[in-house]
Amino acid sequence: MNPYVVTGLAMCLVVLIALVGTGYLAVYFTRRAKADVERLLTPLAESIGGEADVEEAQVKGKWNGPLVQGRMASAAAGTVRLWQTDLIDAAAGTGWNYVYSRPNPKKKATDLDVEIITDSGPVRKWLETWSVDDLTPIRPNGTEWVQVEYSPTAGYLRIARPMHGRNDIPTPELFAQDLMFAEKIGQENRGLQQSLNVENAE
Repeated sequence: MNPYVVTGLAMCLVVLIALVGTGYLAVYFTRRAKADVERLLTPLAESIGGEADVEEAQVKGKWNGPLVQGRMASAAAGTVRLWQTDLIDAAAGTGWNYVYSRPNPKKKATDLDVEIITDSGPVRKWLETWSVDDLTPIRPNGTEWVQVEYSPTAGYLRIARPMHGRNDIPTPELFAQDLMFAEKIGQENRGLQQSLNVENAE
């Protein structure tokens, strides 16, 4: 047989084996990733009496009455993976966004690196009173940053932080801490929004 033909066939065989191997590895790692996500989400769903959706990487249920959700999501820029904990709370009023970034090691440990976005002066004053101690339940220094957001349009209070992998899905205990914090802040936010609505009505 022509040596060129033999060489060509051998090369085709090598490429075929490589494609089969790559396909197998892709399927294997996809299945493994789904299995890991299911393993981590299932106890979260059980803790809120809800269900886990492995395809969407999220859980939905209830926490002391209100609907809640926990899910993996992509940041607006699409370069960062996030874990979001949502408490459904349609308190109306003005939306706000609070982002705490871990202090720069070159600065004093007491320095707060905070960004606040809101159109309401009273809401801003309230958010400016938050301290590291107030944020302790959501572990502010255990990650690069942590965000607390209220959207009156979507009707939720959200806690978000970056993830470095699926193993950053919180445990049921940490998920409960997020929900308890969201519940507490939600009550304070509702009270403030209602008082501002009364003032505006007058």
